[in-house]
Amino acid sequence: MTEICVPWKSQSDLWWNETCARIIDHFGLPGDRYTTEVSVDSMKFFFRDEREAFMCRIMISEEL
Repeated sequence: MTEICVPWKSQSDLWWNETCARIIDHFGLPGDRYTTEVSVDSMKFFFRDEREAFMCRIMISEEL
């Protein structure tokens, strides 16, 4: 599993909605290709395929 950790960093609700929508639009709902974990400090995405994790990192890199 490859982890991508996105810290909350006081991001707006709109930012999170758009970011999560982009990930879901591209990779589908959590379950088969990736799972998520939410904590007080961040949201983590765990991808089964390293290449898909890399693609996700690129997709959201401008927003981090």
